[in-house]
Amino acid sequence: MTPAQLFTGIRDGDYHEGGIRCLQLLRLERHYLDALAGEVIRLTEDERASDVGDPTHVTNWTRPRGKVLQFSLYNSSGRLDDFSRDHDASCLDKRFHGGGSYPELARLIDWFPHKVNFRINVMGPRSSLAPHEEHALIRSLAGTICARLRLHLPIVTNPEAELLLEGSVFRLEAGTIYLVNHGCVHAAINRAAQARIHLVWDMLLTREAFEVLFGDLPPSLPLSRIPEAEQWLLACRNERIGAVLRLPPLVSRADSESLEWCEVQ
Repeated sequence: MTPAQLFTGIRDGDYHEGGIRCLQLLRLERHYLDALAGEVIRLTEDERASDVGDPTHVTNWTRPRGKVLQFSLYNSSGRLDDFSRDHDASCLDKRFHGGGSYPELARLIDWFPHKVNFRINVMGPRSSLAPHEEHALIRSLAGTICARLRLHLPIVTNPEAELLLEGSVFRLEAGTIYLVNHGCVHAAINRAAQARIHLVWDMLLTREAFEVLFGDLPPSLPLSRIPEAEQWLLACRNERIGAVLRLPPLVSRADSESLEWCEVQ
């Protein structure tokens, strides 16, 4: 995929004009997934999460049902229940503080450049997030129009855990890293009796971030690139979307035509 194709795909999805919904980009080797999953599960059992069901939570506007928890891994405080800067679109003064206890997780986080957050999202049995609309396009502190990409890495999942994007229903496999266009209207549901656990993070769309996700160089982690012809994930079915919760747009459609690379902020 070229930068121009990615820019167009993200922008069109953000304005519900087709574009990119979900791409599968990278696949972890089995031994690496097992080691990473062990750390993630241990962290969710031993550490303190924030509760998305709390009315004061930054994500509570998505109307969670059931038990939905979040561990904020990438911040300045080191507290995993501190979501205060998860969505400030800044990379500055943030890091993962738990590398000594969770080295494989630290290794993964460090590999991705220009992150603004990195979270563990736990959807408990029979839980869901309502259909909602965020925005992948943002205005930088310098006033330029750029994009924020959202990546999902399922760690523990099941066939009854589904992601809805613009009416298309997708099932994401454990060990695969997906680009999910969160500018699309989207929702999540876990109908199973066991939890669904995803790593989820947002990155500024810089040249370096593009090369890590779409470049030709072999990854320096035990994972492989999915061939471009196989990147577009097929939906398992379509569903009608009901009422949608929306955040105000950050960029007008006309201004989106000036989309460019992000500068680190």
